[in-house]
Amino acid sequence: MKTKDITRIAIMISIIIVLGFFPPIPISLLPVPIVIQNAGFMLSGLLLGKKNGTIATLLFLLLTAIGFPILAGGRGGITVFIGITAGYLFAYPFATFLIGWLTEKFNPNNQKLIYAFIITFIFGAVFIDFCGAVGVSLLSDVSLSKSLVASLAFIPGDTIKAFLTAFVAKRLSKVLLKKGEQ
Repeated sequence: MKTKDITRIAIMISIIIVLGFFPPIPISLLPVPIVIQNAGFMLSGLLLGKKNGTIATLLFLLLTAIGFPILAGGRGGITVFIGITAGYLFAYPFATFLIGWLTEKFNPNNQKLIYAFIITFIFGAVFIDFCGAVGVSLLSDVSLSKSLVASLAFIPGDTIKAFLTAFVAKRLSKVLLKKGEQ
């Protein structure tokens, strides 16, 4: 692995950690809050691709499992992987991989904002929300249908996050291409 790749992975992990500093917003429909941090996993796939983006996500989750309080709300430790938000956490590396893979295949260098948005929305927001709802259903006394319906409350905010993430990735990709660093 090149030094440039290691540096980008470290920077992406730092971005994801910083996004965790934004306090979670509780909602009454589910015992899971709204967080900004999942935008970092989407951005990781868009900017770093399937391999390096997934590595960044897995390293972040490893740091979390070790006990670093880097999840939104200052949570960390192995217990978060068996708690109510486990479905979301396990979805992150898969979402990052899918976003990275599809971006590499259909939208290299994030040239088209609409493609980046669609990929990020479907395989970031919707996929993560679906996996999270399944996790909530499995780890609580909420039925799957109620959990899926309640997770629709995340869609408006996740749509905005997916668009902003695609926009930022497009702008950063353009700057990196001009500098010849892509």
